[in-house]
Amino acid sequence: MLPATRRELYWAFTIVLTIVAAVYSTIFSLTHGIYDVFPFLYFLPIILFVYFYPNRGVLFSVGLSTIYMLLVYHFSGFDPNRVAVSTAWFVIFITIGVVTSSFAEGLRAEERKYRGIFENSQAGIFTFDLQSLKILDLNVKFARMLKFEREDLVEKDLSRVLIESVDRDTFLGRIRSQHQSGDFELLFHTRDGMVRQFLISASLGQDDVVICSAIDITERKMAERVIQKARDDLEIRVKERTEELLRANEELKAEIQERKRFETAIQLANRKLNTLSSITRHDILNQITALVMYLSLTEEVVTDPEVVANLKKIEQITQLIQTQIRFTRDYQDIGAGAPQWQPVGSTITESVVDLDLEGIRIEQDLDGLEIYADLLLSKVFYNLVDNTIRHGEKATRIRFTYIESPDSLKLIAEDDGAGVPDIAKERIFRREYYRNTGYGLFLTEEILSITGISIREVGVLGKGARFEIIVPKGAYRFRTISDNKQ
Repeated sequence: MLPATRRELYWAFTIVLTIVAAVYSTIFSLTHGIYDVFPFLYFLPIILFVYFYPNRGVLFSVGLSTIYMLLVYHFSGFDPNRVAVSTAWFVIFITIGVVTSSFAEGLRAEERKYRGIFENSQAGIFTFDLQSLKILDLNVKFARMLKFEREDLVEKDLSRVLIESVDRDTFLGRIRSQHQSGDFELLFHTRDGMVRQFLISASLGQDDVVICSAIDITERKMAERVIQKARDDLEIRVKERTEELLRANEELKAEIQERKRFETAIQLANRKLNTLSSITRHDILNQITALVMYLSLTEEVVTDPEVVANLKKIEQITQLIQTQIRFTRDYQDIGAGAPQWQPVGSTITESVVDLDLEGIRIEQDLDGLEIYADLLLSKVFYNLVDNTIRHGEKATRIRFTYIESPDSLKLIAEDDGAGVPDIAKERIFRREYYRNTGYGLFLTEEILSITGISIREVGVLGKGARFEIIVPKGAYRFRTISDNKQ
């Protein structure tokens, strides 16, 4: 028989016994002339019945009071005084039944509420006796966590599910000393022998009953261990990688130092070579100048036409040598310094200061355009303007504008002169193709190519030359937005 059923039978027997005692005492008292004490014996069965059966307490009080009054009427011979007193007790009994029934119903409602919380809680809840360590009660949630039925654990020793350990002893000791415990991590057995980890909070109630709430944290602790292991592994890998990078950094520093020594040596060698080249070029140009002077003097005294023609050819060859030597001076300077951001408008203006424009108008519409180019950028614009002056024939203006596209920018230099024949559009940028000045456009292309900029001629013969300088994305920018028209 279940403990709850035994308890109900015990209290039912007790109530019946008190009813019999009250009725018997009434009959005995009335038959022996005792009328004052026995009514108080009815309080006990009324209170006991109302406590266990509050919803039927009023009816029970009315019934038991009626029995009392009928007994008084019967054994007192309808004595008016006895009838009056018994009627008063009748009212008192019913009043006690109503009051205690209402109070007991409130207690039962509270008990049902807390029982509902107990049974429906999302956390596992169980209670145990602190002295015997027997499980007194548990909710379905906690039983399912351990894969048991409630009946399997009620009145069983706590050690059936709680693993004995130092933590368990510390947990019980804290409850005994402090009457409660904060969050405590304990290990429990499940029905199938698995071990689960729970977070337990407990408090000590009356009669050494400990009320515990339990949350299964097994998966969380496993995840924490996995995360911690991953973190430890990551720290190890980071440490190893850091050490590798430090070693590589030291090697790189050593390599950089070595490279700097080589660069310093190369720069020194280049300076010496440039100095030697400049001196040699200067000496050769001086000798050529002297040679040209002597050729001129010889032409003045020679009258033989054939000799004069040969001297003219020698003078032309000498002048070509001068041009080639001056070209080596300009070409030597290309890429000698680091490229820089340069404002196109002011660079164009500065580059044509020393040119005789012969009435040609320079126009600009560049909106503060800057390009990243070699320091000899001014020679590019010098050569383009000089090309128009020399070959544009009837040119009256040179216009510099731009067209921006998603991946590049076209810097356009166009004039209204004679233009360039289709057959010469590519040749004019070759070193071997020159007229009058020699290597101007070849140098222009070489200077621009240092920073990935290209140039092409796309004009129409008879309508003017049109040079398009293609500047890639990232090699141009607009410092200010303004019209720079001249």
